[in-house]
Amino acid sequence: MITGQENRYPIKCSNSGNEPQISYPFRVKDRQGEGGYPGFDLTCNTLGETVLRLPQSGEFLVRKIDYVNKEIRLYDQDGCLARRFQQQNLNINLSPFEGFGFRTFNFANCPPSATSHPPDELAGKFLDVRCFNEDTKTIVFPVSPTSTSDSKISQVLTRLGCVIKAPITIPVPLNAVRDVYKYGFDDLYLTWIDPKKPPDSDRKGLVMLIIAVITVIIALIGFYIKMGKRCETHQY
Repeated sequence: MITGQENRYPIKCSNSGNEPQISYPFRVKDRQGEGGYPGFDLTCNTLGETVLRLPQSGEFLVRKIDYVNKEIRLYDQDGCLARRFQQQNLNINLSPFEGFGFRTFNFANCPPSATSHPPDELAGKFLDVRCFNEDTKTIVFPVSPTSTSDSKISQVLTRLGCVIKAPITIPVPLNAVRDVYKYGFDDLYLTWIDPKKPPDSDRKGLVMLIIAVITVIIALIGFYIKMGKRCETHQY
């Protein structure tokens, strides 16, 4: 249930929990049609959770919106963002959002023994993803086409019985741009560039200008009508 009046800021999808405040450039779809900017439409689901739909990538729940640093944090409603990355090609190109940076990762399905006591070559080189709930263990490790150590990691994992999936490139938070191992695949971090003004501001300005011009014209017509009547009276 929407908290607050329509077309008023800020509002929340729910007072319970930690739902983010929604204000410009975001808007609650069909509730604040003139208050936000196209592409920043949010919806509230039946549980009072804030939802953002990315074109071609589906719906994500919104954990936090930082208006100062222009950061929005999204998470998967099923609690496994890593699995969603693996199964779906994330595309933010059709949205107004962009990543702070991008990193490429390989997913690997490994027997539990491969990561419970990893060899020295793997120490600190992979991220353990625990939400897949499969018989095999899923790990993620960053890859770089120019790094020889990455290819060695792949060789070691293959030797341990791991099946390595195709690499995927995803947006990462700012701290993971500097140190990729600080990203735990908990949230999807995106940023945006503030629109300069609401999309209807030019139209509104034009309407106001037209109204002003019409008002002046009406006033001038009234003035000339009065002057014409005065001239007729003097002639008589």
